[in-house]
Amino acid sequence: MSFVEWIFLFGGLAVAGPVVAHLLARPRFRRLPFTMLRFLHTGQIESQSRRKLRDLLILLLRCAIIVLIAMLFARPLLHVSRNPQQARSVHFLGLDNSMSMAYSDEGGSYFDNMVDSAIDHIRSAGAGPGAPEFNICALASGDWAQGLTKEQALAEVKALKIEPGSARVNDFLSGLSQAIRTEYLDAEISVTVLSDFTPATLRQFISVEEPAAVDEVDYEPIVSPELVNNAAIVDARVVGVAEGKLTINAAVINYGEVEQNRRLTAKTGPDKSVPIDINLSANERRTYQVQLDVGAAGREQVFLPVELSLSGGDGLKEDDTFYLAVSMPGQKDVNILLAGDSANEMFLLKTAIDTLSRMSQYDTLKVKQVLTGELARSDFDWTDVVVCSTIADQLGYLASNLEDFVKTGGRFVCFVRKAVAADAARQLWQRRVLAALPGGYIGERPYLHPKPSSSRAYGVDNVAARSLANYRLDKILLKGYLKCEPHPESTCLWQFQNGSGFVYLKRHGSGVSIFVNTSVDDSLGSLAKSNAAVAFCRYLLGPSNRIGQHSFALGERVMLPVPDGWNSSAGQRQFWVETCDGKKRRAALTDSFLAVADPAGIGWVKTLGKPTICAGVNLPQGETDMTRPAVAEVGKIISRVFTTGAERDVSTADILSDTKRRPLWRMFAWAIILLLVAEPVVASRLKR
Repeated sequence: MSFVEWIFLFGGLAVAGPVVAHLLARPRFRRLPFTMLRFLHTGQIESQSRRKLRDLLILLLRCAIIVLIAMLFARPLLHVSRNPQQARSVHFLGLDNSMSMAYSDEGGSYFDNMVDSAIDHIRSAGAGPGAPEFNICALASGDWAQGLTKEQALAEVKALKIEPGSARVNDFLSGLSQAIRTEYLDAEISVTVLSDFTPATLRQFISVEEPAAVDEVDYEPIVSPELVNNAAIVDARVVGVAEGKLTINAAVINYGEVEQNRRLTAKTGPDKSVPIDINLSANERRTYQVQLDVGAAGREQVFLPVELSLSGGDGLKEDDTFYLAVSMPGQKDVNILLAGDSANEMFLLKTAIDTLSRMSQYDTLKVKQVLTGELARSDFDWTDVVVCSTIADQLGYLASNLEDFVKTGGRFVCFVRKAVAADAARQLWQRRVLAALPGGYIGERPYLHPKPSSSRAYGVDNVAARSLANYRLDKILLKGYLKCEPHPESTCLWQFQNGSGFVYLKRHGSGVSIFVNTSVDDSLGSLAKSNAAVAFCRYLLGPSNRIGQHSFALGERVMLPVPDGWNSSAGQRQFWVETCDGKKRRAALTDSFLAVADPAGIGWVKTLGKPTICAGVNLPQGETDMTRPAVAEVGKIISRVFTTGAERDVSTADILSDTKRRPLWRMFAWAIILLLVAEPVVASRLKR
């Protein structure tokens, strides 16, 4: 027997602890005068004998537990003489069933040719003593079928199906290495890899850092003897809507060696675009523009499932379609109430809002200005958004009205100056309207982080947040800020570089309250006078009505945007969706998105409730790049990933010697468990 981590054996010295504790815990008696001692003498001797036996057994059990734990951590191995005639023959097959294997020509599909090659390999295996054992890994899913007989292996190969997505080489290699180290120490290991070895697959093999030691390795590039003929739509972007026409840019790549003369069409429901001629040379990429008639925008948001497709004519049809969901916003009027101590105080903000109104195709922003001292409860009936330049006494008088306004879906945005009305701030804070409680003024120059903390924060315009990163906000001069105490229910969306909070957001009912730790004018900084003012204003006003697109690559987390009303659907946090395979699954509601863990293929993911919200799921870019691999280059890569022959003899000399090693950790683990159970039983039984 030997130990892999023998240094842990020194942990056995810890047995000194129970021994010392046993010696120090021995009872000490003192003599007491007592009559009739001869009647107690016999019982005293019996009690002391039983106690000594119990203490000794408990000491031995505890010492044994400590020694066994030390040996367990040392990873004991039992050396057993091996019989070379009884060495098992174990075959590992990595079979590529990714989407690129669906390519077909006059000789059939890559996948069918791979299955035939795998069947021939399994049938020819088994020369030598003993029945061979097979382990099969489907590379596209990473699923293993292990410990198979020849008949079971043949059935497993015949049952394989093509899976969307790329080959997962790391899953295959990690499973292979783990099996060799734990289950097949004394076996003859043979590895076979059957794949089309596309550039995406070869890159995964190249990135392998530690080679696997095997006895024999074989590989076969499944490629066409003819020129590869394949084109794919790899991306699509919405340009916009004008005069009832939706414009989309589609990127098309010729992944093959044959010139492509195809036609590109976009459709949604029964409506189709005018076909666009596609002409691509070998390995050429171009962007083409298509237009769909979508009519005039209505008052409600509409999701359009748009499919862009190439006409037939190549060897792989699965990448000829691209799925893109387009959200068409409805016309929306937004009433904004600006409350300041003077008209000039809100001039910069009003200018930014007017600019936004001219830029938006769907939002109509109507602005009304009032003095803070003249703000009345009737103003809340008209407005959707209230923006205040600071916290004034009048806001304290209207605290209950502000609370009702926010709870019923309103948006309250509050800037600050050096001084605020403390009593009014406390009332708003207690009514859970204020996202942060302002304190004293700190007259130092803080600098902002260039972008907010979250790119998917609820209640703000995240598209505007991403655009703000282009304005170098970290270079804008701010003259000071207020020390704030965030509300327990609020979230800090943006920070100063010194760690203090800049923008806080708090939900209350179906509305939101936003606290901005700077002034709306230039008294605390020049943010409102900078080029970033318009984008920052859009960020605070919340998600705008803009045309959106929703498409994901397989492997990405699918996020479906949901209407605002869904966030307050009686506390419901899960909804039913239909995935790409047509099955129903649950999706969790996270802020304003439905998170779909597994789209189950390529195609459409959509909600089952009304309104129907959908997103497209497509193949990862490069998955169907059918560039023919150089056989010599594949051989070099495979020889680096797998070590065989003399190299394996050196790396596993102790395994291939005349003895074999069996791990004993399970035996030691069970022994420790039994002793842990026996120790309290012995202690309680011998007390009687």
